[in-house]
Amino acid sequence: MQSHLVSLLAVAAILAITSLPAGARADSMPDAWITTKVKSILITTEGVSAAKVHVDTIDGLVTLYGSVPTATEKTKAEQAARSIEGMRDVRNLLQVVSAPTEKVVAISDEALEKRVSAALKADLALADSSIKVQSVNKGVVLLTGTAMTLSDHVRALEDVNRISGVRHVASEVQSPNTFADSEIWREGKYDPALSQRSASSDLWITSAVKMRLLASSKTPGFDINVDTMNGEVTLFGVVDSQMAKEAANTEARKVDGVKSVANELQVVAPGKQAAVAENDEAIQSAVSKRIEANSQLSDAHITIEVKNGIARLTGDVHDQGDRLTALTVTRATSGVRGLVDDMTLQAPKSASAN
Repeated sequence: MQSHLVSLLAVAAILAITSLPAGARADSMPDAWITTKVKSILITTEGVSAAKVHVDTIDGLVTLYGSVPTATEKTKAEQAARSIEGMRDVRNLLQVVSAPTEKVVAISDEALEKRVSAALKADLALADSSIKVQSVNKGVVLLTGTAMTLSDHVRALEDVNRISGVRHVASEVQSPNTFADSEIWREGKYDPALSQRSASSDLWITSAVKMRLLASSKTPGFDINVDTMNGEVTLFGVVDSQMAKEAANTEARKVDGVKSVANELQVVAPGKQAAVAENDEAIQSAVSKRIEANSQLSDAHITIEVKNGIARLTGDVHDQGDRLTALTVTRATSGVRGLVDDMTLQAPKSASAN
């Protein structure tokens, strides 16, 4: 009954890196869209070192994890994340770790521009985009051009941000507001060849890992954050046992395309507070109300059944982004202990028109 979860591919959840489309409502912004916006703003915010910062969003709650050199940067990172429309709250788990003292090697802006240009050209994932260096001034790199996809835009920012000598990255790159149909509806198994020229492969991996964690009865999927960079998955958050931590690691490694897993989950024993018993009928009603209230799912037709705390979702959703949203909203509802996904995808409009 969980077969749909194992084969899920690229998620269509990210809607934009640039500003919201006119008339868009905050509660319609998918978690992955919020995550992408946060990643983008952290990289382009002056005075924030984002190279070692992981970001994930679950049910509108943004989690920042990793390290920054100063307490000031930790505060700035949280402020930047809170500026993103659609986020419900920010959980700042960043640690302040003083950067080791290194001998500063002077590099001219001209040499740095060549280094950045070479890095952008060498990244095969950006081959379909036209992103270039507009200027370099005292280590501040300004990018311009056109990104073929949203993921290309973020990928370029991340590429440049990792280059030694770059003090700050600014961007005037133009990118689309949605994924291309080929990204949204790509089917079949993860394609290693495609991943060499597609920046969206990390999104595919993150979404597939999340789906597995949400569906597994051995992992509290809602408490586990996932971030992927070049196929390297980082798990962070809290689980209630070493067994759950190991199970999360196992589930992540089952996803095609995962090169390695950094399991940084913290094991924290459950609190001693008394659990609140909730009957299946009440849980089902609560889930239904949350799904009905989510404007992103307004075109979906989802039926919820709950038995012994296990929620079974059936019906049709528009795309994989809606599916992930429905599963996340359900798992985040008090009393839900597990999920069964029997939802199906509606045929894309372009396909049904033929």
